[in-house]
Amino acid sequence: MVESPRADTHRRTGVVTGVRGRGGSPPYQVHWSDAEQGHDALVYPGPDAHVEHPPGGTGADAEGVDAMQTTKRWNVDVVVAEESEGDSARTWAEVGLVADDGTALRGHGMARKHPTDLDVPEIGEELAVSRALSDLSRQLRQVAAEDINDNSGLPWRPT
Repeated sequence: MVESPRADTHRRTGVVTGVRGRGGSPPYQVHWSDAEQGHDALVYPGPDAHVEHPPGGTGADAEGVDAMQTTKRWNVDVVVAEESEGDSARTWAEVGLVADDGTALRGHGMARKHPTDLDVPEIGEELAVSRALSDLSRQLRQVAAEDINDNSGLPWRPT
């Protein structure tokens, strides 16, 4: 897997079909499973790449134990609203997350445009959404702290 460096592109996934380096080291022959279907390439993985071994695989992580891989997808819903009054504006953002276990969290953020600021709505949206995501992150850390406490009996304070 190669993680995306930008928000407007998705991660790339492929299957290693051959190892060209010594002792299992790169480069790897990879068959990509994304939009470039049927595309094979020689890959030298960078810091944004990682190799995942399938369950029961034979990677270094799987030696002596049964390997297991679990993938979950959490979707975050983002709603942005702007209210203008004369030369000033306010932008609100709400982000929502519902996890598989039913945990539902909502983060909120707001940005204000001063009358003397340039009229660039994207800036207000970016600030409001980033603040809403930060609020959501704080709440998620608190839920994790409560889960750690409930499961271990040891208090943990999120930072």
